[in-house]
Amino acid sequence: MIESVAVELQNQSGPDVIIVDDLEVNQVILIQMIESMGYQAAGVGSGEEALALVKEHLPKLFLLDITMPGMSGFELCEILKNEVLTRDIPVIFISATSNLDDKVMGFTLGGADFISKPFALAEVTARVSTHLRSYEMKKENEFYNKKLRLVLNEQMKKLEDEKKNVLYAIAKITEKSANFAESRLSHIKVNAKLLAQSLQFSPKFEDQVSNAFIEAIELAAPLHDVGKVMVPHKILTKEGKLEKTEEELLKMHTKVGAEILEEIYEQSGNEFITMAIKIARYHHERWDGNGYPEGLKAEEIPLEARIVNILSSYDTLTGERSYKKAYSPEESIEIMEKDAGTKYDPDIFGIFKRIRKQLVTGS
Repeated sequence: MIESVAVELQNQSGPDVIIVDDLEVNQVILIQMIESMGYQAAGVGSGEEALALVKEHLPKLFLLDITMPGMSGFELCEILKNEVLTRDIPVIFISATSNLDDKVMGFTLGGADFISKPFALAEVTARVSTHLRSYEMKKENEFYNKKLRLVLNEQMKKLEDEKKNVLYAIAKITEKSANFAESRLSHIKVNAKLLAQSLQFSPKFEDQVSNAFIEAIELAAPLHDVGKVMVPHKILTKEGKLEKTEEELLKMHTKVGAEILEEIYEQSGNEFITMAIKIARYHHERWDGNGYPEGLKAEEIPLEARIVNILSSYDTLTGERSYKKAYSPEESIEIMEKDAGTKYDPDIFGIFKRIRKQLVTGS
């Protein structure tokens, strides 16, 4: 059995990739290829040796030859996938054949990919780098998740009367991680109250916007992006276009934020958090149904999320970011107006425009 504590194993220096092949020449070739990519690799000649090495250090990837004396690659993969500490580490099988049955068996056992013999540098580089990046990103997210939950649990026990302050602190950390201005959260808070108050005087919204709604959205709106605490810093601050995997991770902040707030609501019962949950989950939905995470459209989107969608965009446009200059309020309104009726609720946007001079900006 694989023993010990995962954190200690991960902190020890050791190979990023463990290669298991009974032919030493194959180990040498693969080690050279992997090290040319900037990663460390180690080779062993049997499944038993691999399990012994894993007791000392957890790698980020396994390369397993299918056919070996004694324990086969399939048998070793099955053991690894049944162990808590190694089941999430990707396995790439090495095979000299393209036998369909082998591939079906490999994927059934939890394998992530196959590399053919003889080895081609381009194929090895592409497949290994893809699975290493994916694993590293996943572990980074898990680390931030555990760190966040630990902080929240400790603070909730010690500061029962300061739950709001804890949440706002997390929100501020998130904004700082994305290199946003420290004033962003206060802007969203003030503007959410102003816009909600203005909606209260509209015949269309007066029945939906009570004084309690206004009080709640003032508290809840600054927590809209709390889920970004789970997004790697390099994605939040990237200046160029995001890759598809990075974009999908960024989009996950809506669901993650809602889940974080749902857990806190179960512990605290603060009513404003129920609104914060809706805002966190749905503030990237679009009026035309092309938003995320659920593709809601028009009035299917909660009113509070439609409000924050507009205010968040406005603050982003009027504030300077690592990837853009700050636009003037007039320029920002002009940019946003093109999306009224597609991205934004056109009625709310119309009221937003009328009170624009009363709003605080990101500049």
